Amino acid sequence: MRGLRKTYGTGSAAVTALHDVQMRVERGEVVGLVGPSGSGKSTLLKCLGAVLTPSQGHIELGGQTVFEGSRWLNSDLTRLRREQIGFIFQAPYLLPFLSVRDNVALLAMLLGQPNDLARAAADRLLADLDVAHRAGAMPSHLSGGEQQRVAIARALINRPPILLADEPTAPLDSGRALAVMDLLERLAAQTGTSVIVVTHDEKIMPRLGRIYEVRDGRVGVP
Repeated sequence: MRGLRKTYGTGSAAVTALHDVQMRVERGEVVGLVGPSGSGKSTLLKCLGAVLTPSQGHIELGGQTVFEGSRWLNSDLTRLRREQIGFIFQAPYLLPFLSVRDNVALLAMLLGQPNDLARAAADRLLADLDVAHRAGAMPSHLSGGEQQRVAIARALINRPPILLADEPTAPLDSGRALAVMDLLERLAAQTGTSVIVVTHDEKIMPRLGRIYEVRDGRVGVP
C-alpha cells in the first residue's frame, strides 16, 4: 500500500479516516494493527479487502496492482474477494439456513470444488478449531465463541493469499485464542498467506510478527 487515503463526505463536511498510509506485508507474514477505537483500523482493513474504495492511493496484491489513483483495476471485485481475500469479521455473519459444515464449505463450492471435497476440507478446519462436534448444527444453536470459530474456518477454507481479521479472538478464551493464532501461523507458513490482524487482545500480541499502530488515520510502528 502506498499513499492510501480515505475521505468520507465532501467540502466542509469531509472527514479523512486514513492519511497517506504506507504498508508492506510479506508473503507468510502475520502482522497486527493496533490502536484506539475510531483510529481507522477497520476502515483500512475494509479498503484492503475491496469492501470500501479508497479515495486515493496504490494497492498491490501478490505483485499485481489492483488499485491505482482512485479506482479499482479489477472489473469483478466480488471475484477478487472470493479468490484472493479471506475475511474474519467481528461478527460471525453465518448463514442461518445452512449447517455449520456447509457455512464453511460454501465458498469452496462456489469456486468449483466438488461438494464432498469441500465438506471434507470444512471438517478438517472445524476439527483444528475444536468445533467439529458442531458440524451438523445450525448457527443459532452455537455459542458466540463457537460461531466465531466457525467464521474463522470459513475464512480459511480456500487458503487465501491474504487474510484480513478484525478482532478474531475477542469472544474467545485464552486457550482457544492461542489455538486460533496457531492455525493462522501454520496457514501463513505452509501456504504463504499474508495475515493482517486488527486486535486489542493482549494475549495474542506476542504471536504477531510485526505490529503497526494506527492513530488518527495514520499508520506507524509503535
